[in-house]
Amino acid sequence: MSETASVWPVLKVRDYRRLWIADVVSDAGSFITFVALAVYVHQLTGTALAVGVALSLRSIPWFTIGPLAGTLADRLDRRLIMVTCDVARAALVALLPFTTSPGQAYAIAFASGVFGPVFRPARAALIPSVVSKDQYVSALAVGEISHDVLHTVGPALGGAAVLLVGTRHAFFLDAGTFLFSALMVVRIGVRGSLRERPAGLSDVGRDLRDGARILWRDRLLRSVVPSFAMVLLGFEGAVAVLVVYVRDELGRGAGSYGIVLGAAGLGTALATLMLARRGPAASRTWPLLLAALSPAGLALVALHPHFAPLLVVMFVIGASSSGFLYANTFIAERIPDEARGRAFSLQGAVVEIGEFAGTLGVAALADAVGAHAGIAIGGVIGAGLAVAFLVPAVRALRSSDADRAAAAPPGAVG
Repeated sequence: MSETASVWPVLKVRDYRRLWIADVVSDAGSFITFVALAVYVHQLTGTALAVGVALSLRSIPWFTIGPLAGTLADRLDRRLIMVTCDVARAALVALLPFTTSPGQAYAIAFASGVFGPVFRPARAALIPSVVSKDQYVSALAVGEISHDVLHTVGPALGGAAVLLVGTRHAFFLDAGTFLFSALMVVRIGVRGSLRERPAGLSDVGRDLRDGARILWRDRLLRSVVPSFAMVLLGFEGAVAVLVVYVRDELGRGAGSYGIVLGAAGLGTALATLMLARRGPAASRTWPLLLAALSPAGLALVALHPHFAPLLVVMFVIGASSSGFLYANTFIAERIPDEARGRAFSLQGAVVEIGEFAGTLGVAALADAVGAHAGIAIGGVIGAGLAVAFLVPAVRALRSSDADRAAAAPPGAVG
């Protein structure tokens, strides 16, 4: 049986299905705000750096309070954490249409971003309580494929929302998706509290140190996680500047910006489905190496491509990056259940540092040398750093491939 055929039945689990629907809907809404915020700030300021600042502010909480939030996800009621975050984000996003200056938009973008790194580790850590142990990797795969599909639908939906209802009113749509998510999560029967509440900051600090130690001691994760962060340094930096390139250099509107982002998401989604069709013992080494190299494709933007060639470039980059599906898979396979909240939050922190650095760095570079040149340089830097982090783990990756191949039944490799 192929992996594709075996992962989807996990949606028959009622509580996981509710969790998945909540995530899909709120994720789609987040893309609306992502596109609307980029367009709105660019309308207010006219600079790439301002767009980069607005988008990067949402990353700061991931590498500041994010790791601490992961310790809470391993101790407290995960369902309550998620519902609280959804309601708070709905209220904050609904305030964005009433802002009149970039500073106000920055403040609300940052405030709403605080709840993302609290929500995500709680969700990731709740899944093992919702599905059985043998369904866990399937649940991760379904979530990852759905997220990749939303990289196709979400940006296009965001562009369409901006075109149909206007930039300001598009924020209300995202607020509605957060409320819908809260209603779905509150109906989940599993609460997911694994341990007693922390007695104080000393408990939180000890949990955080233990989680970091577990993640660091794993040779594969020690390389794969920062490599993934460097890929996003190159790619997410380009995402912030592409709105300037599409609008100013190609003379196209917000809908076209969403389509460009959607092309990358479509490539990732299709490639992820292809990876899922491979046998459980298939090599993970070459997809990860290809993913590390993927931002280098942004160098083609230096040639100042028109809209159609730009779509092809983004599609290929998105497809090439799909190998980092295995970053979450490694955590599922190699980190004990009671530490997964911290592992996912620490991974999120490292990845968001890469996104933050890329978004600000490439935006500042674009203001200095032009959007197309800034995107190209950022992509090459991101790819170089990603490969540098991943290469030391190649031997361990190959060893892991060999172990899984040896343990797999005949015909499972493919």
